[in-house]
Amino acid sequence: MEHKLRVFCTVAETQSFSKTSDIIHLTQPAVSLQIQALEEKYET
Repeated sequence: MEHKLRVFCTVAETQSFSKTSDIIHLTQPAVSLQIQALEEKYET
């Protein structure tokens, strides 16, 4: 869960999934999946 929150915070700071993927060293689809998992967990 901690990793997903780091991804979320980085997306919020950069306002970009692609910039987040560069910073965290994940693919853009992986970043999207992390955010999707949080949305499902918190039903947003």
